[in-house]
Amino acid sequence: MGADVEEIENKGIGTQSSARFMEIAMARARVLMDSDRGQERWVKPLIRAIRRKRLRLPVLSPMVQRVVKLTESPEVDLDELADAVSRDPVLSTRIMGVANSSYFRGSTEVPNVRDALMRMGVREARTQVIVVALRSTLLRSSGLGESAHRLWKHSLLVASAIQEITLELPPWESTGFLAGLLQDLGQLVVLAFVAELPAPQDDGSAPSEESVEAILDATHASLGAMVLASWGFPEEFCEAVLAHHNSSQAPESASSLARAMELGHHIADQIEEGWPVDSAELPECLIVLGQQSGVEIDRLVDIAAEAEANVEVLSKLS
Repeated sequence: MGADVEEIENKGIGTQSSARFMEIAMARARVLMDSDRGQERWVKPLIRAIRRKRLRLPVLSPMVQRVVKLTESPEVDLDELADAVSRDPVLSTRIMGVANSSYFRGSTEVPNVRDALMRMGVREARTQVIVVALRSTLLRSSGLGESAHRLWKHSLLVASAIQEITLELPPWESTGFLAGLLQDLGQLVVLAFVAELPAPQDDGSAPSEESVEAILDATHASLGAMVLASWGFPEEFCEAVLAHHNSSQAPESASSLARAMELGHHIADQIEEGWPVDSAELPECLIVLGQQSGVEIDRLVDIAAEAEANVEVLSKLS
């Protein structure tokens, strides 16, 4: 793994919530190992790396942390956001480039970051800033290659769906897109670990795709919550990430966001598999999840269409 991915320091996972998510990750890994002893040679090193705080994790720079924090606010102050973006040369250059692209059809080029954000509008500005700020952070792990890029593309689709679901879901109205981008963060942690995993018997073997999928299924949600807690994300947000595949397990304070995340994930999966022409052919689980979030079938169809269109735009601009 490259030097651009830093080891998390002891102080980085020293918060109570992060330590709790770490324990959950190890417990879920042990359950996998107990249920399938064939996984032991791969899972034991993961448990050891978690316990010894030796996992290599993506780290947010202080500037990106500030930008992300500002975008979380429903009443985002464009002046303050522009000031934060302007302090990062790469981020500000990219945002200016997006604002001056043909997509926004400005008659003249915007001269500064504030005008760039104003041209985009608050919602679009928030989305673009989040995408540009997090893209390099989440994709820079060396050794992951196409896995990271596939996950990023899927996360954009999930984020676009959750953004639509949470538009009228207080207090998460401005959080949906960010939640979608980060809900599978733990997958990057597992994939990075597997990429540098030495075979215990030095026989050159590597875990099969099935083994990697089993480890991902068992641990990525808890590892993602652990990383987000170490980044200083609110407890409720981390709890929603922990429960985003089974929202019924989320505490009440995080349940509505967890349901939106679970629904957004299923919508994205269905889009990638092929959205049926006839809504009657939608899977029952998707319909039920929608009803639990107050989203009827017609709205599910609209959300899917809007998510696809949004990802197409973001893929061209980001």
